[in-house]
Amino acid sequence: MQDLPHAQPKAMITETPTFGENDFETLNQALLTLASAPTLQGVLQAAIDNAVALAGATHGTVTLKKDDASGVPGGTAYSYAIQHNGEPNAAHLEEDEAQQTAVPLTLGDHIIGTLRLHLPEDLDSRTERLLLMLCEHAVLAIDRTRRFEQLQRAKREWELTFDGMVDGVYICVDGVIIRANRALADMLGLKITRILGQTREDLHARLPEYQVLRPWERADHGPEDLDLQTTEFRFGIPERVFVEASFAPRSASSISWRQGSVSSADGGSEAARRVCIVREVTEQRHLQEQLVQSEKLAALGELVSGVAHELNNPLTTVVGYAQLLEEDTGMPAHVQRRINMIHQESVRASRIVQNLLAFARRSEPQKAQLDINEVIGTILRMRAYQLQADNIEVVTEYGDNLPAVWGDPFQLQQVFLNIINNGAQAIQQWRSEGTIRISTTVAPAHFNGLDGIRITITDNGPGITAEHLRRVFDPFFTTKPTGQGTGLGMSISLGIISNHNGRIWAESRLGHGASFIVELPAAQEGENPAPTQEPASEATTVSTLGSHILVVDDEEPVVTLITEILMQDGHEVTPAFNGAEALALLQIQDFDLIISDVRMPAVGGPTFFEILQTTRPDLLPRVVFVTGDTVSKSTQTFLQKAARPVLSKPFDPERLRALVAENLHAQG
Repeated sequence: MQDLPHAQPKAMITETPTFGENDFETLNQALLTLASAPTLQGVLQAAIDNAVALAGATHGTVTLKKDDASGVPGGTAYSYAIQHNGEPNAAHLEEDEAQQTAVPLTLGDHIIGTLRLHLPEDLDSRTERLLLMLCEHAVLAIDRTRRFEQLQRAKREWELTFDGMVDGVYICVDGVIIRANRALADMLGLKITRILGQTREDLHARLPEYQVLRPWERADHGPEDLDLQTTEFRFGIPERVFVEASFAPRSASSISWRQGSVSSADGGSEAARRVCIVREVTEQRHLQEQLVQSEKLAALGELVSGVAHELNNPLTTVVGYAQLLEEDTGMPAHVQRRINMIHQESVRASRIVQNLLAFARRSEPQKAQLDINEVIGTILRMRAYQLQADNIEVVTEYGDNLPAVWGDPFQLQQVFLNIINNGAQAIQQWRSEGTIRISTTVAPAHFNGLDGIRITITDNGPGITAEHLRRVFDPFFTTKPTGQGTGLGMSISLGIISNHNGRIWAESRLGHGASFIVELPAAQEGENPAPTQEPASEATTVSTLGSHILVVDDEEPVVTLITEILMQDGHEVTPAFNGAEALALLQIQDFDLIISDVRMPAVGGPTFFEILQTTRPDLLPRVVFVTGDTVSKSTQTFLQKAARPVLSKPFDPERLRALVAENLHAQG
């Protein structure tokens, strides 16, 4: 085998080759084919073709080492074997090595490969020198195409990364956008081609669906520090700048927030280059607002709990005395009518308080068998005044003999309240008066072949566009004016109905109102009915006469009312105005029954009960609680743990009498 330039015949070493015009023409044509080859494979094929033709070889092979940057394991190589006619011929690769001439392909100090030629005879010095010159240029062409392919590969990887980023990214030169990724285009609802060549101000002016509610401003400065002249992200400063802006679709009122950061990418050039990253933070902002709202609701719940307790005490007195007066048949008719009115309005006031308490309650969902008509009726009673004030008539078409549903009454009330409120607001924005129709019917065989309940709530407002109808249950989607809605109401409603194994959807035609339909499965056999307060039986409506009862409450009017009611039934009553007084009385005498408030100053109901557990456990079965606080977590926890009968304020005399009778008879 002949290796060039080291394994040359001696005659070739002393000779100085002489090149003719044809040699230079041949070499020039070979170099042109190498220079014009666009790919590495093309360069290798051109090198072999020209080498075979130049040397008169039967065929040739190039073996290259893979460059380290390729990521291919060491020792990997690839070859091209071409016959003189240009066709591959692997059989020649097994020929005797003595017929081969090997030319190392050297780039600098590194051998990057080898050109092997299968020759019928040895080369002369002229051909040998031409072949070496050809290989030198082939090495340069190989290096060129390798670098170009690496550059192309890096470019493709960069483009994939650039367009695959979740954040919007664009590059500016002197304030003009020269590059933008798909995420930015999706954020703005524009094609990338419409973004390129624009300044940011031009871009905002051309947004088809969005209006800029607030221009970009630095996160660490106020709007006055970043006016429209400096909204180029302060391109004149070298440090990284964080900015924020807000947008709103022109066709709706939901706010979309963007946060961005800007980094200098000048690289010493005269043009001001900046890389700008824009992040969609709308959901994050809404979650923050939701957290704040949740904290506000928690604080409101505590406030409502205290206010309700204070309201329920006087309402207890008003309702109780009004009913006692109604029992007096000796009063004139006009006085009786006035007393009836007082009773009705005080009961109405107590219902309002109870509804407030129901929606402020933050306990875990508790499902039970429910009358869906009563669930809706509770909402309508709570909203009756506001709906009437807004000139909105509510028409109900309740189905008869509907099966019960299995659900949480407070969660279902929240769903129906959301729908009714949305309908009322839609009517108000469109006309001066309107109608909301609510119907309940059986939904036959919709739930695994079993019956269910369908609730349809329809308003005669402006209706919902087809585009908005598709998004009505999306989180944070709202068509209400800015600041009047979070866009969470219907998405929460969807979650509640789904958790009840039901379904909810909306139907609408623009200009003809909207309908929301809810379907819930009927309660199945084995699911417990809702706890109800059963009326006392005939045997227990008449209390045991002469019982001695201790009444503990810090509200004197409430103590006086309970005392009068029980004394009418022939009981002896001893009052105490806090737990400490009650404990002192229990040290000197016993009582057949103890009626105690829960929230009292000094020694309250929980402390009073705890002391009895230690000192007089025999009296625990004789304790009955009354309370105007059914919302606070501490009260709920205590009453559940105590497991004693509870009478909620305000109460009417008959409920008190029935509860006293039941507990006295239970003691035998």
